[in-house]
Amino acid sequence: MSRPIVFLTDYGRSDAFVGICHGVMARIAPDARVIDLSHAVPRQNVLRGAVELSRAVPYMPTDAVYVAVVDPGVGSNRRAVAVAAGSTLLVGPDNGVLSLAWDALEGVTEAVEIQNPDVLLAPVSRTFHGRDVFAPAAAHLAAGTPLGDLGTALDAASLERLDVPGPMVAAGAVGARVTATDGFGNVQLNATELDLDAAGVAEGRVLVVNGRRLPRAGTFAELPEREPGLIIDSDGHLAIVVNRGNAALMLGLAAGDVVVVEGS
Repeated sequence: MSRPIVFLTDYGRSDAFVGICHGVMARIAPDARVIDLSHAVPRQNVLRGAVELSRAVPYMPTDAVYVAVVDPGVGSNRRAVAVAAGSTLLVGPDNGVLSLAWDALEGVTEAVEIQNPDVLLAPVSRTFHGRDVFAPAAAHLAAGTPLGDLGTALDAASLERLDVPGPMVAAGAVGARVTATDGFGNVQLNATELDLDAAGVAEGRVLVVNGRRLPRAGTFAELPEREPGLIIDSDGHLAIVVNRGNAALMLGLAAGDVVVVEGS
């Protein structure tokens, strides 16, 4: 029985890229279940892809093979890698997109550069490594091919890693950044309840966000319709939301923006 494959890309669904990768994996590991985590990562946004992948880790099968393709360096000299993190395997470009996920697991225990011609599709396109490198590598691993058979061993310390910046916490205020906005327009911040507590503002039922007073709520429905507020989201992060509305549009916020949260 093949291992499940968790598949994430920035390909979108308007083209055939995702379906073609599915086809490649099905030819190699026909009984592998493919979990499409997301194909709506903003184009070439490696950090967003890494964050989405890492946040899925607690909910995925422990024997999964992850394949993440957010790859603005495709065709360059960036490496294609496969990594073991405990019992989990991860496949993708060596640009950091896998790094938050392996940190959320057990850390890297083994790594290889994917080079074996028996694994790669030939000829390898310079622009579609998802099809020719990553999908087949993930499928071979899912079907039971040992990691070491995919290519040359790598020093784990040589792998590219991403760092997610933390919030700035001071007495009475938290300086945060927008990590992401989802399809509903909810605005996730890189701050948690612990950060609010450290700043001494966690007890406030109303907080000031970039000069605007926003009530805190436990759920969307606790807020008046079309009104913004603050909740702790399903990932445990502070989020700005609008009940039956779009907070990102209403407040003009996007990923990377700075938000200051203060006591009222």
